[in-house]
Amino acid sequence: MRIKSLSKYILLILLIFIGSGMLAQIGVDSPYSRFGIGQIENNNNIARFKAMGGVSTALSGNRFINPANPASYAAFDSLSFLFNAGLNASSVTYRTTTQTEQGSHATLSYITMGFPVTRIWRSSIGLLPYSQVGYSIQVPFQNQQIGRYYKIFEGDGGLNQLYFGNAFKIHKNFSAGFNIGYIFGRSINSMLIYSPDSAYFANTKIENRIQANDFVLDYGLIYHKDLGNKLNLKLGLTYNQEMNLGVKREYLVRSIFGGVNGGVEYTLDTIDYRPSEKGTVELPAGVGFGFALEKQNSWLVAMDVNWRNWKNFEAFGRSDSLVNSLNVALGGQFTPNHTSISGYWKRVSYRMGARYEQTYLQLFGQQINEFGISFGLGLPLPRTLTTIDISAEVGRRGTIQNNLIQETFVNLTLGVSIYERWFEKRRYN
Repeated sequence: MRIKSLSKYILLILLIFIGSGMLAQIGVDSPYSRFGIGQIENNNNIARFKAMGGVSTALSGNRFINPANPASYAAFDSLSFLFNAGLNASSVTYRTTTQTEQGSHATLSYITMGFPVTRIWRSSIGLLPYSQVGYSIQVPFQNQQIGRYYKIFEGDGGLNQLYFGNAFKIHKNFSAGFNIGYIFGRSINSMLIYSPDSAYFANTKIENRIQANDFVLDYGLIYHKDLGNKLNLKLGLTYNQEMNLGVKREYLVRSIFGGVNGGVEYTLDTIDYRPSEKGTVELPAGVGFGFALEKQNSWLVAMDVNWRNWKNFEAFGRSDSLVNSLNVALGGQFTPNHTSISGYWKRVSYRMGARYEQTYLQLFGQQINEFGISFGLGLPLPRTLTTIDISAEVGRRGTIQNNLIQETFVNLTLGVSIYERWFEKRRYN
């Protein structure tokens, strides 16, 4: 790789890491992120995979990085350096039986790098969102003594994952790998109780601040079979190990004046304060299976099934209203002619997919389900091996039954996939 190119990528990485700190607080806007550890962000949120419904378990290649299955790193070239980064923006419509509201948010989606270590050993490092919290809900109540009063539930923050992955080519058709992930981040959940009709009652505010710093482990296998005539069959298997995540909690209950709708708070009294409670959050085990049928440089179809045992979730020794989650995704890609000289759009990769998920939430006896339809493009840049990946997804989460909230969303993801050669001696400058 040329020094100029390398210095440009290092500068880009630094700028994105700085940007990640600024964008981390506006990554999601969903009332359902109040439960569990927030809205889970799967490792298949890469733009390339999102355009195909999120399929990724059995996918590997020398031009992209796939953190969802660490065994995929074994497909990197022996002299290659890969860099992927992406941004995500969403627009959401919230609907109940009585009203409709709009919301939007944007966030850094991922930063990943991949490179060879030895003849059979490949590695990847990256920064990914793990879960996100962001909501503001106001619920009215009525009391004979004080009249109307409201409870405002608010939360923001979430968890990120800095991972270091390794893959090994055990056999010409078989690879295995693992990710060591460092989970870190903070979420703030609060409840404010106030009465707009009485000047004699102080407001009450309860705050929970949770800080996490610990490690998780994921494993992956990929089996590859050459069927002839440039056809390849791939089978993928992933396993998320059950882990107890070490966390600290700050708990604060105060009587206050103000604090409504972003107003200034005036503390009257501290009712309860616990500055540093140590505990654990149990992240349950999960498994995923996928297959992909591919004609080299032409087309691809793939399917994934992922399951996770969220029923065993606990935080500080207490369970939540969570159930086991199940995700099914189907997607594909078509490239008319990847070597075409005369027609640029023949070299473009066209992608499409769909997914259905039974999430880990069950409220008022109703499981919160989610589905999405996605499509996108892989746009090669002229005279380079760099690709711009664009994906768009339209979907729905939740229901208006049992006084719940239905979310209709549009997700847009813009990614860049950079491929460079290391230690390649150039004949001409």
